[in-house]
Amino acid sequence: METASKTAANVEPDVDAVIAEISERGFCVVPSVISTEKTEKLNACLEVIRTLEDGQEIRKLGHQRVLHIAAKNAMFLEPLLHPFVLKVWRKYLGEDMICSTWSANTLYPHSNHMYWHADHPYWTITTPYPTFPLCGQTIWMLDDFTAENGATAGIPGSHRRPYLPDLGHGWSDEAEVLTGTRGSVIMADGAWWHTSTANRTDRPRSALLATYIRSFCVPQEDMRSQLACLKDPSDEIKQLFGSNQYQSQKTFPY
Repeated sequence: METASKTAANVEPDVDAVIAEISERGFCVVPSVISTEKTEKLNACLEVIRTLEDGQEIRKLGHQRVLHIAAKNAMFLEPLLHPFVLKVWRKYLGEDMICSTWSANTLYPHSNHMYWHADHPYWTITTPYPTFPLCGQTIWMLDDFTAENGATAGIPGSHRRPYLPDLGHGWSDEAEVLTGTRGSVIMADGAWWHTSTANRTDRPRSALLATYIRSFCVPQEDMRSQLACLKDPSDEIKQLFGSNQYQSQKTFPY
């Protein structure tokens, strides 16, 4: 069967095919969603921010996470709002889904692989999990993802397992290393078991990480405080950053 991950470049992938693959396997690699030129600009912008925030403690971790990237440079709004990505997650999670977290992560040379995990909110709730998906993750490849430079790995079908990963830093024979060229994206059900592999090269490997979540869930980041930092946000941006999410307005006299 022709999978969504084999969609030709420069042609918008079939939303239903991508969703079918996510539903069946837990993840899908979609090639060439944005141009290499765009990834170069995003990577250059990220490098500036990363340099400003760098430090000895960060380097010891082997990777550097940059949080609140939309508030740090408006350029990062473009991939967050990519029409194809939003089509997929609105169909998968509901038209009113919102952004739970939007960040970047860089693996430095010779860093080790991460522990196996599932995404928020699954590690905040006890089982049994709902039978419908709560969130979806998009990993934007700003560099080529290879078997040598720390590409993300996932376990097919793990999004259906009603418990969190118990593998620690060990490896699983079921795991697949998800490689691709810069500008491609990994789209995954938030319950999938995944990790970043070791970067055995002499170059850093960067990605943008977006999690979209059902509107009744608590976001992982305080998206509304970031919204307040954006100049003239559109209605779509306001909605994605949770401005329409229900919040009690009741005040107390004491």
